[in-house]
Amino acid sequence: MAAEGRCRCDSCGQELDPTVAFQRCPDCGGIPQISVRRYQCSQCGRDITSKFLFDGLVFDAEYFRARMAESRQRKKERIERVREMLADSRSADLPLCMADLNSIPGLVDALNGLTAGIDEGLAIEASDEFDLKRYENHIQAHIRDFPVSLAEIPPLSEDPRKDLIWRFIAAVFLAHFGVICIRQQEEQIMVIRY
Repeated sequence: MAAEGRCRCDSCGQELDPTVAFQRCPDCGGIPQISVRRYQCSQCGRDITSKFLFDGLVFDAEYFRARMAESRQRKKERIERVREMLADSRSADLPLCMADLNSIPGLVDALNGLTAGIDEGLAIEASDEFDLKRYENHIQAHIRDFPVSLAEIPPLSEDPRKDLIWRFIAAVFLAHFGVICIRQQEEQIMVIRY
């Protein structure tokens, strides 16, 4: 025996299934053939118990290869049908207009409240353009293993209100990339190393 349900001739090295080669149907004498995971008589269709296969199950490799190919094809077709259905169900692009801060009552006052009380003498470098990388590096240099208020991080711009907004934008990007965590405590925005 070379393997479970397989034997090899010592003289010529040929491998064969001993059930098919040496066993016959007890009813009609037909030759057994593999049918999925069992032997059946090729003439009468009766199931045949193998005398050469003890604990294992017979395995029709060609049958399972064909079934797997069919399964992959059905899955591919199903994915394509879903893709077509989703493409048909998409809505048209939403036209976006300019944001109007005055359209929401109290929004401007709430935004102004975020930057109220900032000491304008803290600015260390003047810059009128927003540099995301610069602000990200600046925030990373000032965060700790404990929560730090975003307002406590020194500004990089002369305009304290604009600088706090830019720090907040940079903090959101850093949080999105998993570098920091952002939490709100009452009126303050706290940042901490992730």
